[in-house]
Amino acid sequence: MESRTTLLALTVISATLATVGVAAADAGPGYGWSGEHPMMWSGMFMGPVMMILVVVIIAVAIVVVLRMFGFGAHTSSPGTHDSSIAILNERFAKGEIDKVEYEERKRSLAG
Repeated sequence: MESRTTLLALTVISATLATVGVAAADAGPGYGWSGEHPMMWSGMFMGPVMMILVVVIIAVAIVVVLRMFGFGAHTSSPGTHDSSIAILNERFAKGEIDKVEYEERKRSLAG
């Protein structure tokens, strides 16, 4: 599990660094505050908007990848109840718990 988490972290970090490198690329001569670029005011508005958009896309991608690997799963999901009942039935069948304890735990899980 630890190696999978490390691999995931390295993948996310490398993707983020690659994106930052692209975002910080030089726009070339004649672009910026000097007024030589015909769409200077549009560029001043769209630059921050695009950077925010890139950050949001990266954040969404990180959340999706983490959920794919099972991080952020709630313990109260429907499958948890079924597995709890299965474990309780198995313990009762093996004789690890008696009938009174079995019924009490089953009521506790149901309610």
